[in-house]
Amino acid sequence: MSTIELAAFPEELLEGIFKYCVVAPLSAQQFRRICTPLFYHILHLSSPNQLHRLLSSSLRPNPHYASHIRRIVFGGVWAEGGELLRMAGGSVRLLDVMLDTTQFGPGLGLGVSGSGHGQVRDLDAEEFCEGLREVRGLTHLVVRKPGHVYLTQAKPRYVLAEVARAVEGWDELVRIFSFPFVRRRSAQC
Repeated sequence: MSTIELAAFPEELLEGIFKYCVVAPLSAQQFRRICTPLFYHILHLSSPNQLHRLLSSSLRPNPHYASHIRRIVFGGVWAEGGELLRMAGGSVRLLDVMLDTTQFGPGLGLGVSGSGHGQVRDLDAEEFCEGLREVRGLTHLVVRKPGHVYLTQAKPRYVLAEVARAVEGWDELVRIFSFPFVRRRSAQC
């Protein structure tokens, strides 16, 4: 049995067959129009690399996508999180933040405060907290603290102080969950 190529069919026959096909760009546009808000509705960000890829490949080239973001779950406090909060500030309704501590290496993310006390600054936390101030219309806030993070550490203390300042501007805030239980994965599962 021989195979017949598409080019061997008469043009009139092909036109008759293809006239019933849906035009691809139209269906793709409808799909995008319907699914884009659903795709960006909840963002679960578990690493700074994931956040960086989201911003660089999706939200910076298409900033209007940020208006579809309603819930953000951060797995830590990262500098680019502040940029995301600024971009989506008016549309975010739920913010879930996991407090973390940064293990600094020599010269990484450190700055000395201008007060002369020689305090170590966490530039990631400062950038993130600047973005918190831009959030408007937040209704739910969740702050999580894993077992290895202590409130005596500088970064969690700073972030909580800035959250307390930002809460004053969140007039629509309905509920705050502070330190819900966070399970650590144990070796004995």
